[in-house]
This record gives sequence, C-alpha cells and structure tokens, in this order.
Amino acid sequence: MRETILKEASSSAKTLRLLIVEHNPKDVDLCLRTLEEASLGFCAETVDTQEEFTRALRDRPFDIVISAYSLPGWNGMDVLASLKKISPGLPFILLTRTLGDERAVDCIKLGVTDYVLKDQITRLPIALRRAGEERSLREAETRALQALRESEARYRGLVDNATYGIYWVTLEGKLLQVNPALVRMAGYDSAEELLELRSVNALYRDPSVRKKMVAEFLEKGYVDAPVEWKRKDGTIITVRVNGRQAKDPERGSDCIQVIVEDITEKVALEKQFLQAQKFEAIGQLAGGIAHDFNNMIGAILGWADMGIEESDPGSRHHRHFEKIHHQAGRAAALTRQLLAFARRQILEPRTIDLNQTVTETLSLLEKVIGGNIEVKVNLSPKLAVVRADPTQVEQVLMNLCINARDAMPEGGSLVIESADITFDERRCALQPFARPGRYAMLSVSDSGTGMDAATLDHIFEPFFTTKEAGKGTGLGLATVYGIVRQHGGFVHVWSELGKGSRFQTYFPVCTDGDSIPDHSEDSRPVRGGSETLLIAEDHDGLRQIACEALANLGYRVVLATDGEQALRELDGPSNQVDLAILDIVLPKLNGPDVYARISLKKKDLPAIFATGYNSDNGLLDKVSHWGWPVIQKPYSARDLARKVREVLDQCKNPSSPAD
Repeated sequence: MRETILKEASSSAKTLRLLIVEHNPKDVDLCLRTLEEASLGFCAETVDTQEEFTRALRDRPFDIVISAYSLPGWNGMDVLASLKKISPGLPFILLTRTLGDERAVDCIKLGVTDYVLKDQITRLPIALRRAGEERSLREAETRALQALRESEARYRGLVDNATYGIYWVTLEGKLLQVNPALVRMAGYDSAEELLELRSVNALYRDPSVRKKMVAEFLEKGYVDAPVEWKRKDGTIITVRVNGRQAKDPERGSDCIQVIVEDITEKVALEKQFLQAQKFEAIGQLAGGIAHDFNNMIGAILGWADMGIEESDPGSRHHRHFEKIHHQAGRAAALTRQLLAFARRQILEPRTIDLNQTVTETLSLLEKVIGGNIEVKVNLSPKLAVVRADPTQVEQVLMNLCINARDAMPEGGSLVIESADITFDERRCALQPFARPGRYAMLSVSDSGTGMDAATLDHIFEPFFTTKEAGKGTGLGLATVYGIVRQHGGFVHVWSELGKGSRFQTYFPVCTDGDSIPDHSEDSRPVRGGSETLLIAEDHDGLRQIACEALANLGYRVVLATDGEQALRELDGPSNQVDLAILDIVLPKLNGPDVYARISLKKKDLPAIFATGYNSDNGLLDKVSHWGWPVIQKPYSARDLARKVREVLDQCKNPSSPAD
C-alpha cells in the first residue's frame, strides 16, 4: 500500500514531510484525520512493506517517520533499525495499541523519539510538533558545532601559518602555547623545546625589561613596545611585542596573548637611513666651511711661499715665513679631511690593486704602529682591481691602522685582509649604500678595547672622538667614511666591548679590464714663459697671489673677479689670451659657462679650472667633457705654475710629453 496525501500549511508554518509506515487503512485514516483537525500542515506518504520504506527514504527527504509497532512480517523496531542505517537522526514516532512502561523505556533507549497509543491518537499532533522542534534544535546545534569546528580550524590555520610569532603566556612568564613562526623566530627546533623554557624571560636580552612590560600591561590592559630578544644561538634580534588579555585556549584561565614581529632588519635600515641623512647634513656644512677655508689658506700658502723665496735663507723673516707655511699646510690638510668626509674632494682615480697599496704602505705602517702590536697580513692572491685615487686609499688604510693602534695601548694584534666579495639583492637589503655587484674588500681588525653601540652610532661624525683631549682631531674615521663613499663604496663596522673591532671597506671593482698604469712623478724644475694668462677668481687673496707668482715667472696676467668680466677680458682686442685659469664657481657666470661661450670664438683656447670641492657634479662633467685639467684648492704657487707650463707646452706640441 502506498499513498500520498497533502494538507497545506498556513503561510507562517512549515509543511511537515511525513512518512507513515502502516498496513491498516483505518489506522492511516484515523492518523490523517487527527492531523487535519489539528490544522497541522503536512505532506504524508504511506508505505507498509520494508522495500517501499527503504526506497522512499533513499529517494525523497522526510521530516518525521510515524510507524505502527505491529506490521506483517516485521515490526516498528525493524523500521527503526532500517531508519538508523539510511537516515540517522530522523525523528521516529511509534504508534501502538499497548506498550508497557518497561517496554516504553527500552524503546526510548533504542532511539524512539516518542510513542503514541492509538486510543490516545489526539496526542499525535503534539508529539509531531515536539519532534519537529527537537529536530530543529539538534540541526541548529549540529550547524553550530560544525561552524565552531570550522572556525577553530580557520583560527588554527591562521595561527600556524602566520608570519608573526604568536604565544600565550601567564603573568608569571609560563609559556602555554606557541606557533611555528615564533619557534623559527627564536631559533628553536620545535614548539616542545620552546615550551620547555622555565620562563619567557629566557627570550629577553634583559629580563628586567619584561618586568616593566608586565607592570605596564597591568596598568593599561595591553602592551606594545620594541624589545631585544636573544635567540637560542645567542644572536640578538629586535622584535615588537603586542600583548593583550586573553583566555588560555586549553584551560580557560586568564593569560596574555602576544603577537611578535621581527623588526631587526627594519630597525637597522631606519638607523642607517637616519645616519646617512645626518652625515649628509654634516657633510654639506663641513664642505661649505672647508671651501671657504681653502680660499683663505691658499692665499696664506701663496704669500708664505713668496716670502720664503724673497727672504734670505737663515734670516728671521725666512724662518717666520716657513712657520707660517707649515701651519697653513696643516690647516690645508684639515680642510682636505673635511672635504673627504663631505665627499667633495677632487679625485684623481686610477686603476689600482689594493694589495699593492697595502704592500707599499706596510713598511711605514710598522714604524707608526709600534713594536708591541703584531701585524698580520692576509691578502687575496687574485684580488680584482678597482678604480680609485691611490693617495686617498692609502689615507683610508693609514687612518684605520692608526685608529686600531690607539685602541690597543697595551699591545695586541692587527690584521689587514683583502678579499673579493659579491653582493646580491639580499645582502644589499642590509646595507643601504650597497649595490648588487662585485667589490674589493679591504679590512682592518684589531684585538683592542672595542666599542659599545652608543659609540658606534657616532664614530664617523667629524670631530667625534673617544680619545683624551689633544690626542686626536676626530676626523680620522670621518675621512675614511667620506673617501670610501665618494668612490662608490661603503664601510661596515663590527665592534664589541673587550672583543676588538673590525672595519671592512668595500670598493666597486673595475669592469672594463683596465690594467694598472705606471705613474712616475715629474721632478723637473718649474719653468716660466711670456704668454698671456687670464685668471678669473673671486677671492681677492688667491687672485692676487696667483697674479704675482705667475708674473714673476714672466707671464703677462689679466685678472677678472667674476664670469662676466672674464668674458669681457677674453673678448678685448688688446688681450690675446693664451690660456684661461677659471674658477669653476664664479659670481654672475660660472667658469664652465664662461669657457663654453668663449670657445665658440676661440675653440682652441686652453684652460685650467680651479675648484675647492666637487659640489656641482654637472659643472665638473662639463669640464671633464672638454678634457682640460682641474686643480684643487688650496694649491701652491709652484703647483699652479707647473700646471700652466704643462698645458701650454702640450698645446704647442701635442705629440711631446707634457712638462
């Protein structure tokens, strides 16, 4: 027997899908009339055999199964057993004429939702409603549990896959749970190994810092601060910890949930960026001061030279001029150091081998350093050549070695090393001045007193020194920094109190395959001439001393105080100028612009450009394009005269070597 009956529900009620298992048509009609009289919206399907029951359950969805207890060839318990296999959890109501208390209890234990006696059939609608409500509650609970499991899985996935370290800890410092990122950050092999720590204090470089953080947490309810941690291998890292109140995920007790970010690299880059900004500002100030001093010192040196030449050797005036010259020379050296720090030196780069620089300087170094310091040299046999000013590189080496000597007053060991180093993108990320490529590294290490972090922050600043008053100018390391940076390289420093220091300088290697040329110094005396020279210089002292020094050598000298006057003198019919000496920076019109205009009419006019520092790369590029020499201030009268003769002779006879 199989029959389907539909009784529409009200718009606000749900239509129940019923499967009735009953072989007696009268009992089926009684059941249906009872449900209709109760105004219960339902759709009922009736079956009486096990095959029909099984097929109906598998083919269509139902909300409740109503079954008679006594059925031909099977019974209500058999129906329940089949139901559990096909649709477990579906409500089951048993219809029976008689059922004792003990049997009723057994049925409930077996999974019967409710039972209704046929002589109390009016209870059926109530039983259906209650069964439907219970099923809705169970389904809601099942959905909630499933959502909870999914939420926990998502949460656990977020925690386990997070790039930030996460841990739960008690106020006393007992670690409760940690995620994999924290394990990696702290350098441990497993979460279990990390959890075995007696206290999270073991992660702090200074455990007292955590005590202060706990006090702040108790006051504010949260904590957010950068701190230094110590990894398992002893490496110090900087992390930002953000903690808030939470519940222990397993025990439910109060604890602190902490999120940790490794900001070691970020802090290092910010520190280097701020240091670079600071050095740039100091460099601009130092360069400006040195430029002004150069002009004055150049004039002093020139007049002192003039006085020495015109006074009798051995006379009191001669000695005075020599002392003036000596002190002016020291002042000039000081300004050169300032310009080196500011990266405003005029370099004379050549293709050089750093190993050769070390070898040539070694004998002098051993005399300067002293016998109580052991000097060790470890040079790479196949070191790539670099494009650098050999004098400046020698100064770098000397300054570093003297600095190392001063750090070992009781003696010690000094090691000079060289090596080829390649920097990739990853290594460059930790050094803002590095660019990917090959570098020749020149390193100076000592076993001296070392420096703390606060001192390391200032060692490259001009006039900063840890030595006693009168024992140092504070320009040695500043000069090293400036020279290396001007060559396109950078400096890396490691130092720790009581463990010495290591200064590593990196110079970009040559990529054009240049060989190392032979440079011999010309020792021939200065010669004069009768040519006409134009000197365009805005500083009175330099202009006057240059004029007198060159005039004494027989030259005819024409003077200009600014760029426009220089143009007028060059255009004058009576001034057939043979060579122009132009300051690069002049009032009204700079030296390169003066030459650019006059060369339109006199393109073969030779020139010498003078500058105090390379503050304007654009102007220097113009000079380099023409190929005329640049003489750096402060220059001596002898240097200027030699350069003048050299250029004039080269123009007269291009094939002959310059004087």
